[in-house]
Amino acid sequence: MRSCVTYHLPSMLTLGVDTSESLGGVALYDEGRLAETRMMDTPLAHAERLFPLIETILETCAVDKSQVELVSINQGPGSFTGLRIGLAAMKGFCQSLDVPLIGVDGTAVYRQLVEEHQRVCVVLISRRDLYYVRWFGGSRPKGPTVVMREAELVDRLSHEERELCLVGSGAPRLGDQLRPWQHIRIAPEACNQPSPLAIAQWGSKNYVADQLYSVEPLYVEPLLIGGKAA
Repeated sequence: MRSCVTYHLPSMLTLGVDTSESLGGVALYDEGRLAETRMMDTPLAHAERLFPLIETILETCAVDKSQVELVSINQGPGSFTGLRIGLAAMKGFCQSLDVPLIGVDGTAVYRQLVEEHQRVCVVLISRRDLYYVRWFGGSRPKGPTVVMREAELVDRLSHEERELCLVGSGAPRLGDQLRPWQHIRIAPEACNQPSPLAIAQWGSKNYVADQLYSVEPLYVEPLLIGGKAA
């Protein structure tokens, strides 16, 4: 049985995993020594490609899986199936190797990719015309992640009066519609892609205790009115 040990290491070899969107990926990170990423080349192939991708990056970096000291995983919000597959796989991986696991809120990771902005809105693709949305003031979230329809989100953003940065996989989709509002900026393309390396870095920096038996996917469902998504 695992003991309830609290960890706080200055630097750990961390495996980052992101299966929250259609293209998943993994990364190896050890501050000052290693920062390597591999992304899947086939969408929605998490079940088939996750472990082969981990084997590939370990081999590329000449790292044995027994050397991994921490696994950091994006726990959502995101694809229901992707999150479930990734978390189940990494719980098994960590349990078999006695490696601690930490779950990371993907909205917080996207927010820190644009640290120079004071006001940020994280926008992630959900399904159809739905988006996961979360506003931040500075580094602090201004509320929970919500699901919004595109028209509703654009209307809400059109009433913003101060500079705001949009970041996340859904942000580029809104660029044309938000063009009239010059104070609303879309983050650079590199910031709007899933980043298992950022997941690894966040987990390594914020890790306190093993969450193997407590971490669950962060599912966010739309409000239902009359049996339909609001």
